[in-house]
Amino acid sequence: MAESVIIYPKQDKLLDSSIKQKAYSFLEKLAQDDSAPGLHIEPVNNAADPRARTGRVDQQYRALLFKLTTPTSTAYVVHGIYNHDDAYEAAAKVQLTINPINGLPEYNEATPVAAGEQTWAQPVPVESLPSAPEPLIVFSAADLTVSLGIPPAVAEQAVALTNNDAMQAFAQTLPEWQGLALLLLADGESITQIQQELELMNRPMSHDEAAARFNEPQPVSDQELLDSFSQPSAQMGFAKLAGAEELRRVITGGDFSAWRVFLHPQQRKWVRGNWKGPYRISGGAGTGKTVVVLHRARRLAVEDPDAPIVVTTFTTNLAAELSRSLERLDPESQFADALGEPGLHVKGIDALARAVLQSAGAGVSPAVASVLGVGRTDISGRADTDAAWRQAVLRAGEGLDQKLRKPAFLQAEYEMVILPHRITQLAEYLKVARTGRGVRLSRAGRKAVWAVVEAYRSSAREAGTLDFAEAASIAAAHLEASGEGPARHVLVDEGQDFKPCHWQLVRALAAEGPNDIFIAEDAHQRIYGQKLMLSAYGIRTQGRSRGLKLNYRTTAQNLAWAVGVLTGQEVIDSDGEAESTAGYHSARTGPKPTVRSFPSMSAELDHAAELVGAWASDEEVQPETIAVLVRDRATRDRVVAGLGDRGVDVRALESGSVKPGQPVVLTMHRAKGTEFTRVLLFGLSKDAMPIGLKAYDFDEGELSEAQLRERSLLYVAASRARDELVVTYSGDPSSLMPAAG
Repeated sequence: MAESVIIYPKQDKLLDSSIKQKAYSFLEKLAQDDSAPGLHIEPVNNAADPRARTGRVDQQYRALLFKLTTPTSTAYVVHGIYNHDDAYEAAAKVQLTINPINGLPEYNEATPVAAGEQTWAQPVPVESLPSAPEPLIVFSAADLTVSLGIPPAVAEQAVALTNNDAMQAFAQTLPEWQGLALLLLADGESITQIQQELELMNRPMSHDEAAARFNEPQPVSDQELLDSFSQPSAQMGFAKLAGAEELRRVITGGDFSAWRVFLHPQQRKWVRGNWKGPYRISGGAGTGKTVVVLHRARRLAVEDPDAPIVVTTFTTNLAAELSRSLERLDPESQFADALGEPGLHVKGIDALARAVLQSAGAGVSPAVASVLGVGRTDISGRADTDAAWRQAVLRAGEGLDQKLRKPAFLQAEYEMVILPHRITQLAEYLKVARTGRGVRLSRAGRKAVWAVVEAYRSSAREAGTLDFAEAASIAAAHLEASGEGPARHVLVDEGQDFKPCHWQLVRALAAEGPNDIFIAEDAHQRIYGQKLMLSAYGIRTQGRSRGLKLNYRTTAQNLAWAVGVLTGQEVIDSDGEAESTAGYHSARTGPKPTVRSFPSMSAELDHAAELVGAWASDEEVQPETIAVLVRDRATRDRVVAGLGDRGVDVRALESGSVKPGQPVVLTMHRAKGTEFTRVLLFGLSKDAMPIGLKAYDFDEGELSEAQLRERSLLYVAASRARDELVVTYSGDPSSLMPAAG
């Protein structure tokens, strides 16, 4: 029995359901033994490439493959699954070769579209695309060919394109690396930047020499071809699949599962990188930050099985999704049940705080005293902070300015100033710097605030409760006192929503050292937290921060709508730098988002039922990849009932994972960390969004931050849509929606 390596291409969509299982069965057998009866692996007469083979998937379909034989292995590069005659027609045209400039594997002819997947198509003629006065790419076609390896014919067409829609359409017809390079060039990046970002080999030569290499390609060996698939940019579009389970996931998962095996060179760099201290990556929704966290966590666990590794995020639901994703990424992953044990320990940040406190037992009292001023051990309860602050104001707030008697102000002051500085006495509060707080407080004002804080803490002692920020602060203090963090590595996803005490806990979880903390965040998605500086909490990432700009999830059209929500807003990252959406781009294209208004919610529900019903009846769409997103739970429940009354069965999603078989309705907050093929943003009226701003009218800065959080929430919601986005409202539209255009 001769085992073979399967090199599989990235799919833009799923294989047709009628052949998916057959394709998997065929390739599984091929990997085990290419001489197995029934496979019929045969050379092709008159093939353009002597390596071309076809194999029998069933009576109607054949696989077009390229066989690579080396002294130590056999590999099959899968070109596609075709109707019988189309497979032979494609074999007569296609050669598998190596780009003569950068050494990447490529096909030198366009092919028909295979059944159920999109292969590289013939470049779209420039004259068929919309035009504008000035070309998007400022370099010459010769520059693109000589320096990047873009084929001359492609380069000539690319430098003539004059608008983004044309470039987007053209890029989608090309191999992954070529399309991405053109999008980056059109966005203003230099050739040198692209060479570095895609890790392309640069072999200095003249234009004539480069053209000659394309016109008169030199023979390449099977070993050279096989080696070329190991280049970082090659791995954006091809994957060497190990084992039947990985093969099944890639074939059946399509683009939803691409993240497990296809990584951008920059992502791979951050997965593999080693740093002397904390490292931070940022990027917009869909740019693959979580993918990096997952692959990096797996890599660290594989390299050091004895290492306790913490993977954390802001909410319980997000943590559960991270855990499921790690299991899908590597079913053999070793998970640790308890903090400090070898393996991957995946929990939300507040759950980690609770675990530390439970483990401390009675020994937690000194840490409680250091944070709250009085030691105690009855800390298992969690407070309703809003109600607790209101009660504290009633008890001790007579000296406090009327506009500051709001839970939003008091909780923020507590979380951003008092707890991080471990303030337990009035004298300390009178002297502390309130960096970043918009409301100025006189000495008398601070005394009035402190009186309310003391009442808040007194009530909590009586009730035996803590709030979540207090729990995180006490957990951090306890670990700091012990002198040893229970983790060797901590990986943080959705770091933009962490609060100061959370960051103190993260710092305390792992001792300072190589690869101690890795953070993924997007300040534009800050829907819970407030802006802060990581360095204030012992996490220094200046000089060790990088950004992602390529969106893997959302089409260019949906991305433009989502980013439009944030137009004109200043967003500050956790290094204190302005973070811009300039340069965000998508490698995918699709229909423009649709925005529709209705005279009433009933009419809006009628339309929602018709739309969701039509989406769900499409055989190419899995029902659970359809979502209706709303601002709050009350609207969610009304939509679920309203659609049910109109004959469309949907499921409200509160916690847990999305189950197969039904479209889901969920709040925008719950949608964080999810993605769907089709999304309806329902009820986007001025009364629905923004909401809750009155709680922050005590200060212009705080009000502005609250408004930005509402914009960020809408940005999060809109960027959940992979393929199609529809927005509806009844009455007047929300002021947060981008201008039509």
